[in-house]
Amino acid sequence: MLVALSIFSLGMSGLSALQLATLEHSRALADQHRAALLGNEMAERLHSLAAEGGPFADAIAAWRAQVATALPGGAAAACVDGTPRDGDAGAPACDGAGDDWAIKIWWHENGDEDAPQTRITTLRP
Repeated sequence: MLVALSIFSLGMSGLSALQLATLEHSRALADQHRAALLGNEMAERLHSLAAEGGPFADAIAAWRAQVATALPGGAAAACVDGTPRDGDAGAPACDGAGDDWAIKIWWHENGDEDAPQTRITTLRP
């Protein structure tokens, strides 16, 4: 009876570890999805502002605040950038060169501050 109980408890421990890993993976996927939605939202705003000739600074500031609250450790930049794949959350490296806009989003997946995640979208408004 004790052997059967020990095997059963070991199996239940394995199932709980599997459930924890599944929850962490689901949270990471939700953050990636949220980052994609936020990037697409900013792209749409930039397109509409470019068509209207409206000011970009206020829309970008509001969007950056939204990213900061929506993602863990979230930071963002939307700028004209000839080399969009460089930079980080502390220094987005927007060089103002070229015609393309870069929409850069950084966040910390599963609380891991050593390996920030990045999503970069480029567009021509």
